Amino acid sequence: MDHPSLAAVIASLAGDPLSLVAPPSWSQGRTLYGGMTAALSWAAAAKTFRDLPPLRSVQAAFIGPASGRLTLEPAILRRGKSATTVGVDVHGDAGLAARLTFFCGAARPSKVAHERVTAPAAPVPGDLPAVLKAGQGPTFAANYEIRHVSGGLPFSGGEPEFVMWARLREAEGADPLVSLIALADVLPPASMPVFPEFGVISSLSWSFDLDRRPDDAAAWYLCRAVSESTADGYSRQAMDVWDASGRRVLAGRQTVAIFV
Repeated sequence: MDHPSLAAVIASLAGDPLSLVAPPSWSQGRTLYGGMTAALSWAAAAKTFRDLPPLRSVQAAFIGPASGRLTLEPAILRRGKSATTVGVDVHGDAGLAARLTFFCGAARPSKVAHERVTAPAAPVPGDLPAVLKAGQGPTFAANYEIRHVSGGLPFSGGEPEFVMWARLREAEGADPLVSLIALADVLPPASMPVFPEFGVISSLSWSFDLDRRPDDAAAWYLCRAVSESTADGYSRQAMDVWDASGRRVLAGRQTVAIFV
């Protein structure tokens, strides 16, 4: 199986409309991994509209399988004095696969500035064992190094949350922001520690806000996912990502369908 790097996948996005074949090595089950779908969508937006202000917030709806030849269609939804909103529809062989909205806003002077979140205490990644051995986990996970810090492990009966370090294995040539978006969805659903048995999962929606722009595609990030409530076959979770210096770079929420 061909294993293209993140940069190679992004570079293959070409044509009018923009399209590429979903790489199997970045798949999760029968669809492209959600983080990669979002990263590709941002790359398509940035490629189409070169003068966008900094990305601030993202909303993603995962509608169907992103498989086969994918076509990405970016469109300006609104352009204001300091903010621009871009929509991206992703179509696969089975039809509409995802719809994303990117909110971009230029910096402006403000008398208000504070930060009230702190990273959980964690050993450095080099002091921790790898979470997955070769061949374990979903296919896309082989593109990442992942180290367990705290919380339960899948099917362990532990707390429904994960704290783990993660970084892209092959980061050469990758855009740091595209890399961060792809990585921010890397943890398993936080409800998996309380699964009594293996079950299929599917992300339905994902929203996230960016606290700061990353500058290193190869960096380690401390990721936390916490399942806040699970019922009726759906789990709602909060997600945070910090850089190695303890600064939060991304905060998100996700709804996951669980078939257990």
